Amino acid sequence: MTLLAKKTVQSEKQWAEIFSALVSELQLSGNQVSVVLGRDFYQTFDIEKPKVDESELLTTLPFSIKDLISESIFDQVVDYIDVPFQPRKGEQVTAICLPRTRVLMIRDMILAAGCHLQSITIEEVALTHLLGVHEEANILLSQQQNELVLTVVKQGQLYFTHRLRGFNELLPLPLEQVEDALVDGLSLEIQRALDYISSQLRVNTIGALYLAVVCPDIKLLSEKLGVYLARNVLPYAEDEGYDFLSLIAYGALMGEEQ
Repeated sequence: MTLLAKKTVQSEKQWAEIFSALVSELQLSGNQVSVVLGRDFYQTFDIEKPKVDESELLTTLPFSIKDLISESIFDQVVDYIDVPFQPRKGEQVTAICLPRTRVLMIRDMILAAGCHLQSITIEEVALTHLLGVHEEANILLSQQQNELVLTVVKQGQLYFTHRLRGFNELLPLPLEQVEDALVDGLSLEIQRALDYISSQLRVNTIGALYLAVVCPDIKLLSEKLGVYLARNVLPYAEDEGYDFLSLIAYGALMGEEQ
């Protein structure tokens, strides 16, 4: 069973109050909680992987990005995800950085509400769970605020992410009114991404492209993109609707014991 509850907040200072109210209202005290942070609440940097033992990597990583951020590295929490190997770039990682005070605030608000903190993750990582673990690469085109995000996942690993602007205002309109701009534009951007992951990441086998967007003609849009791209294009979780918040929340919790 999937439960979706929403509350609007004006600032980060309201998180604890709103979260506590939701836990009380929905009788969720005692549950495990996974937190997915939106893109505005952390920074990421693609950097060369420090040449140290794996056991020392987390200790070394903050000093590899200290010149890339304006805040003191000692006030930040830094983690990383591996980046698929590219011969021209060598071994790389994506460093993830967020204020230590934000991490502690999240921990404290969950404990204060009588819940248990399972994990804190970010959008990019949560999205990988939506596509599962498969030998071939799968692609998710999801709608977020004023942009679309194209995510490529293979064997459960994030291979590539790319943000597209200029399409969200077209998606709610009848496809017959915006077909040239929407279908042609999306096809071009997606094909560029496919060319990149083929040439640079050596990803040539694509399972499916899933659309998680709000569009009145989602089936027709999927069919037309499929024809243009000669790929299998499908609406994602059509029966569940296309609320991106619920998709992200579901992705973060998939595979965890409740």
